[in-house]
Amino acid sequence: MPRHSTKNFVRLVNIFVKPYWARILLATGLMFLLTASTIPLPLIIKYLVDDVLPSHRKELLLVVFGMVFGAALLGRLVYLALRYVIIYTGEKVIFQIRSQFYRHLQRLSLSYFDHKQTGEIMSRVINDVYIIQHMLESGFITILTDLLTLVIVIGIMFHFNWRLALITITVLPLYAANHEVFVRRIRRTGRAIRRKIEEIVGSLEERISGVKVVKSFAKEEYESKSFIEKLKENYRLNMRLGILSSSLSSIAGVLSGFGAALVLWYGGRLVLEGVMTVGSLLAFYSYTSYVYGPLVRLVQINATIQWVSAAIDRIFETLDLQPTIKDMPNALELDKIQGEIRFEKVSFGYTPDTTVLHEIDLEVKPGMVVAIVGPSGAGKTTLISLIPRFYDVTSGTITIDGVDIRRIKQASLRKHIGIVPQETILFSGTIRENILYGRRKATEEEIIAAAKAANIHNFISSLPDGYDSIIGEKGTKLSVGQKQRISIARALLTNPKILILDDCTSALDSKTEAQLQETLRTLRKSRTTFVIAHRLSTIMDADLIVVLNEGRIIERGTHEELLDQKGFYSRLYYQQFKAELESEKGNVRTK
Repeated sequence: MPRHSTKNFVRLVNIFVKPYWARILLATGLMFLLTASTIPLPLIIKYLVDDVLPSHRKELLLVVFGMVFGAALLGRLVYLALRYVIIYTGEKVIFQIRSQFYRHLQRLSLSYFDHKQTGEIMSRVINDVYIIQHMLESGFITILTDLLTLVIVIGIMFHFNWRLALITITVLPLYAANHEVFVRRIRRTGRAIRRKIEEIVGSLEERISGVKVVKSFAKEEYESKSFIEKLKENYRLNMRLGILSSSLSSIAGVLSGFGAALVLWYGGRLVLEGVMTVGSLLAFYSYTSYVYGPLVRLVQINATIQWVSAAIDRIFETLDLQPTIKDMPNALELDKIQGEIRFEKVSFGYTPDTTVLHEIDLEVKPGMVVAIVGPSGAGKTTLISLIPRFYDVTSGTITIDGVDIRRIKQASLRKHIGIVPQETILFSGTIRENILYGRRKATEEEIIAAAKAANIHNFISSLPDGYDSIIGEKGTKLSVGQKQRISIARALLTNPKILILDDCTSALDSKTEAQLQETLRTLRKSRTTFVIAHRLSTIMDADLIVVLNEGRIIERGTHEELLDQKGFYSRLYYQQFKAELESEKGNVRTK
């Protein structure tokens, strides 16, 4: 195991296993008992061959029977108790690992998720933790009992006959050499398999989520072939790992056979010379299986150890990541805000060598409605993502009521901001649970009021289960427009002082959009509202329209002021107006 892997293993033990030291101590004691119940068996064989059979005393056979059966019964009872303790402890440890891992994921900033595949994250929290669980609950017993057995049995062998004992352990360096030959290849192949599994899980998650796109382009066969190619590569890697592991254990088995043959050859000579009894030779030979058997198992489990060490490394690779967005020491808790927002010379880039926004200066008074427009890629969504501090500015400052948002606790800042994203995200469960997501203790009247404000109450009431209707995974049982309106109701329920609408009405029909726009006009009177819209007809009454292009504010003003400037906004507006007019004429002709 590499040095950094050993370090991470020690960390895993200290953080997650150490709290259960009492049960680990109990398990260790039970392992001693389990080992003690099996080690005397060769000695009983010696007693039978050398003492009982030559004496012809049949009553002693009952003693032998009692010793063998008693040892077997004790061993099984101890093993049962040991398994219970190990499984209980293992499940507790795994529960803590998964819990801490998930809590840590929630603390990480959005930038982490921007650069990681969902499948890779899922693989770490599920597959990698399962590998550790398997090792704790099965491999742990095997390794410790085998190591304990080796130490005790080799001591007994030297007590029997030191020459035979030396012959037995001469094979051990060959085991070590065999291990060194294969272990690095096994480790490399195991890591390649883990990466491939992450790729497969990520691809599977994406394709299942985008199954409508796949079917709409009739790409089922293409996707099947693409997925099968990934499976084939995983198959080849697993075959390679299987061959390496089998070769390692097979050579170990041959070495065991060689050692056992040496014991019989030399031990037989000692019996013929009268130096050793037949019973002693049989007992000693039985003990060789107590040495070589554990050695073979330890070699076989080495592949699992490599998987576990890689899994532990990946777990800590994530746990060691620190959020890029952190609360400052003594960060402020804001109970109430007015909603004044100011951008002062704000520049931002997702990476150090790129700049998406350039020296943005913008002042927004409380209660203002600010529309942000511009071509795709202009930086509109990036700009509003800086307000709830999903990302930190590269330079400049953003203030709310004169306070730099970096001096405000993130949770406190975000509770005053309601966001309706362009891509609607709902969770599996009921409509009620989704609306309540931002404010769990809201009353039934408040839930209904938010739904009415989003023009979704009548639809919900028409469902057999009303607000308790199951919406399916990601809201698959709802239309795009219905999902967006539920998302709007969810944001409105928190009654935020700052409302951010990221092109959230794009999927609504004209009638519903008009109704919702009227509702939003009423709601936004008491709050500062940012609206991103591609349809300029929806933001004509905004107090301020900001035109972004290539990350810079190129125009600002009211709708009428911008039209009078006859600049970028004016051209964009008339292009849309002309397109809508032609579309309406086309609809008239088809009637």
